[in-house]
Amino acid sequence: MEFVADLQAEASCPICLDYLKDPVTISCGHNFCGSCIRMSWKDLDNSFPCPSCHFCCPERKFISNQQLSNLTEIAKLLQVRRSKRKRQEETLVCEKHNQVLTFFCENDLEVLCLQCSSSTDHQHHRVWSIEKATPFHRKNLECYIASWKESVELFEKVLTMQTRKSLELKKKSLRVECSGMIVPHCDLQLLSSCLSLLSS
Repeated sequence: MEFVADLQAEASCPICLDYLKDPVTISCGHNFCGSCIRMSWKDLDNSFPCPSCHFCCPERKFISNQQLSNLTEIAKLLQVRRSKRKRQEETLVCEKHNQVLTFFCENDLEVLCLQCSSSTDHQHHRVWSIEKATPFHRKNLECYIASWKESVELFEKVLTMQTRKSLELKKKSLRVECSGMIVPHCDLQLLSSCLSLLSS
């Protein structure tokens, strides 16, 4: 895939950013559409800067590049094939009948083709079109997600509250342990700073 992207980049004109049309190469080695470089150099007389690297070409001279023209055509074909394959991948097809999946079985939570939907396997099941099933299930999923978010928020609040209570209990237990001792004034300050470190 990277190869195709690299080829498409090389087959593009740095001026119009489209595929090269009648590609030409200038003296610095860069390639452009013939019409794009002519327009770029239209009003210039004695110095012809490259639109890519700004190298000043001594004269208004470019060479037609037939090989690059052929590569550009190949790059265009690869892009068409790639986008066609991507469209096919996006359209899901039944492996059994090679038909497009257009139905949804509510009982089996399965997408089906027309042939599968009318088979005996799904005869007494609730089968409906994907177009109708999608918004219904999307709405249900959104309700589940909203409920789940509420539960997570509630859990976070409880966790925060429990953590705060735990710290308060640690402070109280330290105070109780220290209350029976005679502690010099400077040690009380140290204990106080230790307590504040514990709470943060």
